[in-house]
Amino acid sequence: MTRIGKIASLWRYPVSSLRGEQLDEVRLDGQGVVGDRAWGLFDATGAIASPDNEKRWRPAPELRSRSYGGEIEIAAGDEWFRIGTEEAARAAEAVLGFPVKFQPYEAAAGEGPSTVPAPRYERANLHVLTTASLRRLQELVPEGVEIDVRRFRPNILVETEAGLDGFVEKEWIGRTLAIGDVRVAVSEPCARCSFIALAQAGLSFAPPVLHAITRHGAGGFGILAAVEAAGRLRVGDEIALI
Repeated sequence: MTRIGKIASLWRYPVSSLRGEQLDEVRLDGQGVVGDRAWGLFDATGAIASPDNEKRWRPAPELRSRSYGGEIEIAAGDEWFRIGTEEAARAAEAVLGFPVKFQPYEAAAGEGPSTVPAPRYERANLHVLTTASLRRLQELVPEGVEIDVRRFRPNILVETEAGLDGFVEKEWIGRTLAIGDVRVAVSEPCARCSFIALAQAGLSFAPPVLHAITRHGAGGFGILAAVEAAGRLRVGDEIALI
């Protein structure tokens, strides 16, 4: 095994398209980070939020989501509201400008008839990004454009070892990451869309971010992976390449 770095930060996004929560510890099961992207945001007709394709959904990242006390909550400002309440629906509508609803994704496909939407992310369900890639992307965009990890929504940010530069995680495709007893199989680059350019949480609208990735990213930015051996991850855990 070759040491490649350590966990710099861990993230979970309880509701797709909303900002998530940064955590000191997460639990992985066969589906990735437990509770990650378990819920979706929809309009009144049942159409799923699509900030990358429809202008009306672009403010969605101004909303935050978290898991708290066994419930999922959302916030537009400092006040949190439990999903399923009128307050949560009104808070989201105030940001987006039209009625919306939150629904859980289907827990497992093929378990009989269901009116619950199927998951939006059905391939590799763990997203890994490195500090080396963030540094390299910052070099490729115009001065003043913010390259911030929050734009890219990883589950795991790896603080890479000295000497690992550029889009280094692309070299791990087809390999396995060992993090303690956890094993994660890297499968493919993480394809990117205009979502990463959207304004959010103090970050400005920044089309050059996507332009740079399209020009230099060779198919994506960051990597997707699947959990082979589940367990707990903690910030600071060392990561090795098998």
